[in-house]
Amino acid sequence: MLGSILSLTLALGPGLGAPEDGKRFSPPPIEHGFDLRESWDDIWRRFEDRNGRPDPHGPLLQPAPELQTHEYELTQAVAAHPLYLERDWNLRTRGARVFIHSDDEFSFFNQVRLKEQMPMGSVGALGIRYDRIELREIRSSLVQLAFAFPDIRGTGAFVEIRPIARFEKPDLDIEFAAGWARPHIGQIQARVFLFDPFNNASDALAQNRAVVQDLRVVQRSPSIGVSGESEVFLLPSLRAQAFFGAVLPARASLYYADEDSADVVRTQWSVLGGGWLEWALPVAPLWLGASTTVVTTLQDDHDEFGELVDRLPERESRARVYMLAHLDKDSVGRFVGRLELELAGSFRLTELWKHASQYGSIPRDRSWLGMVRALWMPTKPFGIELGYLVLDRYAPGDNDLATFLTATNHRLSTRFSLAFDPHVRITFGVGWDLDDPDNPYDQGGMSLTARW
Repeated sequence: MLGSILSLTLALGPGLGAPEDGKRFSPPPIEHGFDLRESWDDIWRRFEDRNGRPDPHGPLLQPAPELQTHEYELTQAVAAHPLYLERDWNLRTRGARVFIHSDDEFSFFNQVRLKEQMPMGSVGALGIRYDRIELREIRSSLVQLAFAFPDIRGTGAFVEIRPIARFEKPDLDIEFAAGWARPHIGQIQARVFLFDPFNNASDALAQNRAVVQDLRVVQRSPSIGVSGESEVFLLPSLRAQAFFGAVLPARASLYYADEDSADVVRTQWSVLGGGWLEWALPVAPLWLGASTTVVTTLQDDHDEFGELVDRLPERESRARVYMLAHLDKDSVGRFVGRLELELAGSFRLTELWKHASQYGSIPRDRSWLGMVRALWMPTKPFGIELGYLVLDRYAPGDNDLATFLTATNHRLSTRFSLAFDPHVRITFGVGWDLDDPDNPYDQGGMSLTARW
């Protein structure tokens, strides 16, 4: 599937995408700043990709601390793309992002994001997007098509239909989006998600053909998600985003072939929200911002008599504050090259009141992560990146898993950088464990950003 998408992308040739993308293969200069949209969309992708979660039919979020390590978030933070490139990525309809990062002696974490858009007639556009992420508790691979009709009759209104193309028929999803957007003013958007709309049709076909299923899932009500999203940037120095969404209560019957497993009627729902505010200093290339997201989910199981037999609630709260700076000869006289600075602090609280695993229960899991990272490019194509990160994680409990996850860890990241602006940026290097002088090497990796 990915090979087909890449072939199609390379065969498109020069053309026009969205107005903000400019002429193909001649993208505009990178626009610095943060943006929360990718993080918000990642939550919905988590909901959409059942087969990317540890239990395809389990709760909607499933953080799964038993699959993690005490330095798990440090590794993710080092591998992640810089905060100051988030806005540019979300403004473009064409581009690619990749990171590959060592996790242990035998495996890599990796993430691939690829998006392309091409004209579709005189009034529409066809978009293709591929999102893959492989972490300890996530194995997700999604291909999304987007039939887009932007700026309808010059009003700023837009409509998009976004099916998720999948190998598994029961896990196919469809997304509808409608809204209004104007450059330098803002955007409002409403989205409706139809989760697994072909599940019952696939089950009926399997029943008709007498196919044996270890687990039959029959939807008793449509599984629908809704999201309202807005972005405002009326003031040149102030940008804000607000998000709110919900997965409406959806019921499904689960029938197990194993006689030792009891059939249940499962109800799942979720409420989620987020916000972001960023202020750019008018007199200096400096950005200050804060963001937050909160996700609450609930899964109830009832037996054939309607009695509640199990309830699995989840809640995950995240917050971040940051400062970004961009220095060059235009902002500081006689400055050699350019310097990108990131200073960020992040907080996460995961609450899994009914969590259970063979290693112990973690009903509450909290972490603080601080990061300072600097990229200095003394010449246009070559530079050096240094980062210092500290993670404090606390999982209360008297079991082995809680003891294993609770720790404070420090890491130094050293990387080389290659920049071929405005098209390609690459960083690669290794990390150093500041807590264990006998084993200083602490993973390595590479990240790439491409624009066309």
